[in-house]
Amino acid sequence: MKDLEVIKELPIIKTNFKDVKVSLKETIAKYKGIVVTEEGLQDCKATQKELAGLRNKIDDFRKTVKKDMEVPIKEFEGQCKELMGLISDAEQPIKEGITIFDNKRREEKRNKALELIQESIQAYQLNGKYSSNLTVLDKYLNLSASAKSVKEDIAQRAASLAKEQQDELKLKEIEKSTILATIESANANIKSKLKFEDFDRYINMNYPLDRIIKEINIRAETIRKAENPPEPPNEEIKPMDKVNGQKVIHTDPKPAQKQAKEVETLYFYELRVIANGENMLKLKKLVQSEGFKYETLNKGVVKK
Repeated sequence: MKDLEVIKELPIIKTNFKDVKVSLKETIAKYKGIVVTEEGLQDCKATQKELAGLRNKIDDFRKTVKKDMEVPIKEFEGQCKELMGLISDAEQPIKEGITIFDNKRREEKRNKALELIQESIQAYQLNGKYSSNLTVLDKYLNLSASAKSVKEDIAQRAASLAKEQQDELKLKEIEKSTILATIESANANIKSKLKFEDFDRYINMNYPLDRIIKEINIRAETIRKAENPPEPPNEEIKPMDKVNGQKVIHTDPKPAQKQAKEVETLYFYELRVIANGENMLKLKKLVQSEGFKYETLNKGVVKK
């Protein structure tokens, strides 16, 4: 390609600047020191308008001259843009081809990274939770990224995730041992033994350990009270004598007063019962039988 040659001739603008400057100074000298007063307000406005006219006249002249001098510059810019357009027309297909090729290489890098990720997941035995964090990073797709650096980075991330996974498993084992020990201790005082599986839902819901232990103790205490209800007080057996051959039971000389003091002791249990429909009907018949008084505080369907 032939190089573009430009013969630059700087614009020459000749003016009578010095003469105009001297004349302008003489003209505006008479305006200096003018003080705006109420009496001279109209004259001051006329003076300001006259000065503004001089300023605008010079600025308009500047714009006209500048516009004329810019004509060859704009023509030169248009020529350059035309040449650049010719180059862009030839460049565009090549750029598109390069993009297609680069995208293909990036896809190959992505597939290779996925392959390395699967190898690392198996090598470090990552479970679903932690393997999902081992993803393809954007930097793996850089055309300048080497296969070695990508492999090393994936292995390093996998090792870090494996350590987190192992720490979590150790913590869960400790929690399980604590829960089992708490259940064993609670079962010592009840006949209906608690099982580890009874508290699976709390574990699956990631309840804090102290809350699970509290739940175990509450449930054990509820069972203990149900299995060992307080015994009703024994009624005093009155001695029996015979009068005229008939057995007579001695009674309290003040029966009315004693009866007022002796009030029957009533007991209650607050339970949350979970059962199927058939067993719930059996329970309902029981509590509706004579001697029971109950109040339904809440009811519903257990969500699994």
